[in-house]
Amino acid sequence: MRQPRFSKQFKAALSKAAGPDGALDARTAITAIDTLILQKKQPDGTTIVRRFAEQRRPAFSEEEKATLLRWQEVVEGCFEVRERLDGGLLLHNLLDDLLYPTWATADSDVLKHMKPQTFVIARVVPAHADFDMWLFSGPQATYGRADGPEFVQAAAQAVLTDPRVMRRNTELMAMAWRRQAEERAAFIDFAGTDLVVGPPQTVQALLVEFYKSRQPSPTVIASYGYPVPSPEDLAAFSDEILMSDSVAVVYDAAEGIHYFNDFAAAVEPFIVPAEHLTPPRLTALRGYLGADSIPPFLFRRLAADYPDSVDRVFAKLLGKKGFHWDRDGEAMLARKKPTFLHHEPTPSITVLPTRLAELRKASVGSRGPNWLKRPGRRSERGRQ
Repeated sequence: MRQPRFSKQFKAALSKAAGPDGALDARTAITAIDTLILQKKQPDGTTIVRRFAEQRRPAFSEEEKATLLRWQEVVEGCFEVRERLDGGLLLHNLLDDLLYPTWATADSDVLKHMKPQTFVIARVVPAHADFDMWLFSGPQATYGRADGPEFVQAAAQAVLTDPRVMRRNTELMAMAWRRQAEERAAFIDFAGTDLVVGPPQTVQALLVEFYKSRQPSPTVIASYGYPVPSPEDLAAFSDEILMSDSVAVVYDAAEGIHYFNDFAAAVEPFIVPAEHLTPPRLTALRGYLGADSIPPFLFRRLAADYPDSVDRVFAKLLGKKGFHWDRDGEAMLARKKPTFLHHEPTPSITVLPTRLAELRKASVGSRGPNWLKRPGRRSERGRQ
């Protein structure tokens, strides 16, 4: 890790993991290094552990190489300890509702405090291709039974924040995609389209009414036993969006619902005659292209909506006369939007795993639904 080709990444990973005052405890540092080695994509799309497995001399055997490569399949989980195994533990991941027979890689003493019905936050990796066996990777944090309510709430928040933690449970993910498709169809039926553009206050009012139409009655909500986001919460706009001249709400089939500020100005170059395509008119679109938060799917959408003008707009924007979207568009997006190169769409509605829903109900007396709705993704370009 301290070789010249990785030292910069090593220092950057530790710096990012450090607190505001620069403090870095051993557990956080180890997790950051483990993530860098096993998961961080290099420019060629590989990982450090893959390079090690394939380039080490003397070479690893095929079985050893396969074991190392399986370690890339990290599962980060909030686990409930179900029972002890011979030298290991049976863990139930509350984030994906799957069981993980898990062993320690070195000192089995770390398992002493992990008793049935306690909880563990840990990273695990598959140990063998032919058996359901997992190994702890990096440090673990253990929690007692008394910590259950707080642990369960943290697990629910983790699922809500990043549905990718459920990805190994294909049934849960399929249910979430179905719920998103149902809500998108309802939105299109309500608004007449999957893309609404207008002044921020007008669009926000439409969203509030839409979410009101989807919300259970106050009596039903009161029976849940825990607070749920109000229509106003789900339709909340940032100050950046509220100050913009226009906002677009796009409910994409794969990417879910997104908000884009100053959208009318970004679309204008595709609408005006070629002779009116001046640099000032390209300012908003240039901001979209340069903003890390604006996802590539929006540019694909614009290209599909304006096929007759997309080539000349991007040729002018990029200063490349021979630009053709069908030939050059994806390569351009890869250059301009590198953070999205390995992007995996996730549904905007999260289905709670069964065990997590049970524990949540027990801890707060909840009779609510087994799903959670995330607010729209705010894809802001920043004011210029």
